[in-house]
Amino acid sequence: MATAPSVSSLISELHSRCHSLSAIKQLHAHILVLASHHTPFPYNHFLSKLLSVSSSTTTAAAASDYALLLLTSHPAPTAFSFNVALRFFASSRPRTSLQLFLRMLRSALRPDTYTLPFLLLAAARCPAPSFAVSAHALLHKLGLQHHDHTVHSLITMYSNLGDPCAARRVFDGILHRDVVSWNATIKAYERAGMAADVARMFRAMVAEGAVVPNAVTVAVVLAACRDAGDLVLGRWLEGWVKSEGIEVGSLVGSALIGMYEKCGEMGEARRVFDSIADKDNVAWNAMITGQVSTHPLVSYTQNGMSNEAISLFYSMRQAGARPDKITLVGVLSACAAVGALEIGTELDSYASHRGLYSNVYVGTALVDMYSKCGNLNKAVEVFGKLPCKNEASWNALICGLAFNGRGQEAIRQFELMRNEEGLRPDDITFIGVLSACVHAGLLEDGRRWFNSLTPEFQIIPKVEHYSCMVDLLARAGHLEEAWDFIEKIPGKADAVMLGALLAACRKSKNVEVSGRVIDRIMQLEPSNSWNYVVSSKIYASSDRLDDSARMRGLMRERGVNKVPGCSWVEVSGRVLEFYAGDEPQHGADDMYQLLDMLVDETRLEGYVPDLDLV
Repeated sequence: MATAPSVSSLISELHSRCHSLSAIKQLHAHILVLASHHTPFPYNHFLSKLLSVSSSTTTAAAASDYALLLLTSHPAPTAFSFNVALRFFASSRPRTSLQLFLRMLRSALRPDTYTLPFLLLAAARCPAPSFAVSAHALLHKLGLQHHDHTVHSLITMYSNLGDPCAARRVFDGILHRDVVSWNATIKAYERAGMAADVARMFRAMVAEGAVVPNAVTVAVVLAACRDAGDLVLGRWLEGWVKSEGIEVGSLVGSALIGMYEKCGEMGEARRVFDSIADKDNVAWNAMITGQVSTHPLVSYTQNGMSNEAISLFYSMRQAGARPDKITLVGVLSACAAVGALEIGTELDSYASHRGLYSNVYVGTALVDMYSKCGNLNKAVEVFGKLPCKNEASWNALICGLAFNGRGQEAIRQFELMRNEEGLRPDDITFIGVLSACVHAGLLEDGRRWFNSLTPEFQIIPKVEHYSCMVDLLARAGHLEEAWDFIEKIPGKADAVMLGALLAACRKSKNVEVSGRVIDRIMQLEPSNSWNYVVSSKIYASSDRLDDSARMRGLMRERGVNKVPGCSWVEVSGRVLEFYAGDEPQHGADDMYQLLDMLVDETRLEGYVPDLDLV
């Protein structure tokens, strides 16, 4: 049997070599075998070591469970033991942290300056507002109301709970404010969407002059400018940064990029991006995810510049940066927007190789990409492989099936989603469900689901839900009912739903309803060529040739040009855009020859093109 000193030295030597949960468990077993009954087990050392290996997402849950077992088996846990455990669970399992704190109090152990910050974090993450107020009172009882780190945590707690007024009261009570307390309070206003208060507090900080704003301060204020679309303040802030000599590194640069992108200033965003000397993933991701519209999932993606986003992705890899989960979500969204299936499939392999399938956002983006690229079978396959699915994952599949005409299958997936514990359909889910009803011609089912939105699911119908119902009624031939439905919509009907009804009127040659729709849609979209062309055709088909000519004349009078059609073709990893016209584009003569052959083949099969809207 080894002596206490030899066991202690063995532990010290082996402990530093443990870099995984399995190694820690092996050491634990060795100690139990080698140690005598008189040698105490080093519980605190093991708790600390578990904390260091829990950063890995693959072992975090197992390490948490193991840490809880260790603490439970500790015959006489100290305040240090509880502090380590509280830190362990504060973010990942906040309720466990709160329960451990109550157990700490029952053990007659006194909380200290290390205990309170993690307790406050857990109270915010739960969220547990009543517990948070009690923790605040305890902080005063322990005389820690002037301890810097604890007070900063208190402000952050109220910020996370969405109570910026309480955070401001704590800030106002600080005798000696530092940059952390200023930043935490400004962040509380930013989280609550109170952009005007963010600007006022930043200006007060500058005017007071006792504390100099740092890069974090600037990034928070820029985030508020981004959310509020305040380009004026954002530009002024960039000028202020330069005048103060603050380095535009990754943090400030990424915030500037995000602000300019949200305000539609893509050239300015690119200028800032190019000026960043050492670009890390944060800077690359800010630029990539700023280019594509990713509704309902994630922006060169938010601004319809998907090809630029894809090009940036390759530039990122050439620069030696390693794409992460945020990069993949942005680029997959870009692929979905332009139908770049080949590149998307390459990213699928990359995600699989890097073990990123376990990330629900990457998995959801893959489902969305395959759906929008038309490969529904692959979308269903990827969805089935996801170890964790949230509402967005189900929405991507349901909407993908619905928008590709597989309405019945979309409804079946919706029913499966409803049976999943902990998941609740949201407004996007029902856009997919109602779209499925449209494509499958399920009029009564569509009525039933629409009417259940508020009473059963507490969802206030949005314009997209109303558009689906108008489309559903119109396709079923209920044109008068569709018009009455539009008239009862809170607020004004948009051009999308009016366009759907107008198309149905054209198909059924209903001039009476179409006349009302034409008057309304012309007010909303006087520069949309499609409205004039369809209206002219509707009048022409009803022998109202004067009205048909009037619409054509009105189109010329207002200088409205017909927008040329556009399509995308992916060739060797490049997405090429083709616009309707006579001149060959991209030097792709072989594509045009193949297209001519396909047209000839279809004509031989008896196909007659519908030129009604040309």
